[in-house]
This record gives sequence, C-alpha cells and structure tokens, in this order.
Amino acid sequence: MKDSIYPQMKIIETDKYILRPICVEDAISMFEYYSQDKVVKYLPIKTHKSIVETKRFIRNYFINSYKKGNVNHWAIIDKKNNKLIGNIGLNNVSNKDKEAEIGICINPIYWGNDIATDLTKYSLMYGFKVLNLEKITATTYEENPRTRKSLESLGFKYVKTYDKKMKISNSVKTIKCDKYELYRKNYILSRYLD
Repeated sequence: MKDSIYPQMKIIETDKYILRPICVEDAISMFEYYSQDKVVKYLPIKTHKSIVETKRFIRNYFINSYKKGNVNHWAIIDKKNNKLIGNIGLNNVSNKDKEAEIGICINPIYWGNDIATDLTKYSLMYGFKVLNLEKITATTYEENPRTRKSLESLGFKYVKTYDKKMKISNSVKTIKCDKYELYRKNYILSRYLD
C-alpha cells in the first residue's frame, strides 16, 4: 500500500488493478457506466445525463468525503490500459460500531470477469487490517445471484431478505434485498495478504 493525498485512502496495487482515490479526471470513464440504467438501477442515484453531472457527483460524493477524512470508494484502474473501469469501497464506516458496508460498481463491459470478487478481497483486508473493523456487511438484490455467490465465496453469511423502498426514476418501488455480513473473527487475515 502507498500513501495518497488523503491519508485514510491508501493506494492498493494488485497484479491487474490499482485502487486509488477517485478524482474529477475520472469523469469521462465513470460517465460510461453511471449513464447506463442497468448500472444505476438499484443505486440511490439517477442515471447520469452528462459528464458535467458526473463531475459534480465525483466532487460531492467522493472528494468531499475524502476531504472530511472519511473512507469512501477507490477508483478501479485497469493496469493494461490505465482506464477507470469501476469503483469499490466501504460505505457508512462507523468507527463507533466498528463496521461498514461494502459497495462496488463496475462498467458492464467488464461484468462476468470476477473483478468484484477479486477486489472485494482487498477492501475486506483494508477494512479489517487497516481500519480495524469488526464487521463488514453487504447488500445485494434478489435478482443478482452472481453477487450472492461471490459474497458467499468470500466468507459472507446470509442474514436476511428484506424489502427496501427505492426511488427509481419518478416512482418509489419496493425491491427485495439480501443482507450479508462477515465478522472479523470469521475472517482469516492472512488469506488475502501478500
């Protein structure tokens, strides 16, 4: 791990990817996936209509959070072409409760390549080893069996299915969600470390 301009957001390098803080210069690549309905379908944001909107989103959601000293998402950079292909990170980090929720969003061009599973390992390692969290949770949608399989392969345990109300376009819909959790005591730190 290397330091970044935000002390709480270390730069993580894997064989294929670099995880680093998101910056405004990532807007064009990020717009490629946040402008697609199938990507933001169940996210608490609207489909991006312009790169200007994506730049504003980066400033308001990621950079402002970093400046406040919060852990947030990393940009996922493909080392082959130095391109941003998604973002991954820890949401709602609670130092008091020692827990966070993992979140990931990947450009659909790269779906089906186990990128999420591979990089979630590094987010878990960061959460448990660097941030000293006791629990990391994940939420997926019932219609997403690949994510459930990925979470289970990483040691996450199913907790419950619940209804989540989400504003999608101009209406509120109820979506079936599955909640998973992984406790530090059940996580073998050496499993994913160099």
